[in-house]
Amino acid sequence: GGEGGAKLHVLSCDHRLCANCAAEHIVKRRKPVKQSDYVCPVEGCGQQLQQADVKALLSEQEYETYLDSDLKELDSANFRRCPTGCGWGMLLEDALGTSAKKPARNGEVGIDNKPLSMEAIRHRDHYRFRCRRCPNTEFCAMCNTSPYHLGFTCEGYRAHKAKRKCRFCGSEVAGDSQLILKEDSKGNKKALHKVLHARCVDYIPKGASIQALLDLVQRTDELGSLCKQEECVKRAAEACTRVMECGHLCLGTRGESVCLGCLQCGVAEGQGADEFCNICWVAELREAPCVKLKCKHIFHKHCVEKQVKSKWVGARVTFGFLECPLCKQHMEAEAIQDITEEGAALYKNIRIKAEQRLALEGNHKDAPELQPGGRYHQKPADYAMHKFAYYVCFKCRSPYFGGYRSCEVAAGEGEQDKFEESELVCGGCSAAGSTTCAKHGAEAIEHKCKFCCSVASWYCWGTTHFCDSCHRKQGTPESMSRKPKNQLPTCTPETCPLKIPHPPNGEEFVLGCQICRSASFC
Repeated sequence: GGEGGAKLHVLSCDHRLCANCAAEHIVKRRKPVKQSDYVCPVEGCGQQLQQADVKALLSEQEYETYLDSDLKELDSANFRRCPTGCGWGMLLEDALGTSAKKPARNGEVGIDNKPLSMEAIRHRDHYRFRCRRCPNTEFCAMCNTSPYHLGFTCEGYRAHKAKRKCRFCGSEVAGDSQLILKEDSKGNKKALHKVLHARCVDYIPKGASIQALLDLVQRTDELGSLCKQEECVKRAAEACTRVMECGHLCLGTRGESVCLGCLQCGVAEGQGADEFCNICWVAELREAPCVKLKCKHIFHKHCVEKQVKSKWVGARVTFGFLECPLCKQHMEAEAIQDITEEGAALYKNIRIKAEQRLALEGNHKDAPELQPGGRYHQKPADYAMHKFAYYVCFKCRSPYFGGYRSCEVAAGEGEQDKFEESELVCGGCSAAGSTTCAKHGAEAIEHKCKFCCSVASWYCWGTTHFCDSCHRKQGTPESMSRKPKNQLPTCTPETCPLKIPHPPNGEEFVLGCQICRSASFC
């Protein structure tokens, strides 16, 4: 071997061979069955090849065959196979030690949400395995349970499984819970009523017999699976108590006129009880009361509440907080109507103002986005929402026009999040009663930016109006308020975007009523 530049390999027995010739001889001529059949092909040697030699000589597939060859014949009390039936297995090296091989990981808890005991750590280190062929399979090499029962020995896990678990967090439920009917109280009508009331069952038949009450207690048994943790008790108070025809609890919110459907024996819109909530991404849907939106997507109700209450980030009003994370439609559902009501009203108000503003400017008809095939074709209101920036006045809490969204490009990344809310003041409030419209009052009053030919959206120091672009330059070397008047932008009647006579930049100026400037709305 070795002729013509062929690759050479030195075996552990010191024989130097052509790698290709050695591999062909070992696999095709000898046709090994067991790992002991993989030997040096040199006549008279016959020394068993080490694993490193086999890996260097054979292809990846042939090497896999080598690794599995002895596993197929092993029949040992210490031999364990992957529970998926993929064929992979391993040989346990020794008995369970008396100390942990690895220290406890910070914050690591078992499936019962409790810190791991030293016994559980030792069991984990010795018996928890991940299959080499199907790496998503983690199992116990002692009892073959998959996934591995972290936090328990095999015996402890069997005992844990037999106990009642909280339907929200999975921890064990104390036997003295008033939600659980005692064995010696099955014939006590008063005790049956007490358990049903504790479970908040609101459909107890009047004058029901003991047997009917007992049947209802048994039917609502899952409502008794509640631990004493404050968070779980709070979730139980918000959760629906109805039992579906299939026997499973409704995972919706209490008080809804229509249940969201069973998520345990069926999958609704691709979402099952064991799917993660697509807002928090840390808990399954079964772990908290859920809400089904008009768009059919399902989330934890408390996650929807948190998203809506967080509102928007930055000064400019945006409405991502009202959107379904999956389809971007505005979230609507009976259970969250009171939560989204304020945001929905603000959206409607700004949408009307934006459409009026679009008509006021009147120079949008040739915009490419509104032409056939454009993103906003026959959707002028959507285009207006995309084009204009609106803010909420710090004083009157009403939305007002503050320029164009394109002005944000002039700011550095993240600058839109840095603002002083008290400086967001609408034209009517900044005029402080000195300028009003006889027809529309102060609400529609707009001011010009003191430093350029744009509509102001910021009112600072109680004296100065800024547009968004000029306001973002404050605190930088480009601060507009530090520039002398002769260095500020200039315009002519032909080039001014405001299309209205005004003093030179550097002076305050009231543009007047935005509605009156458009004959369409007078």
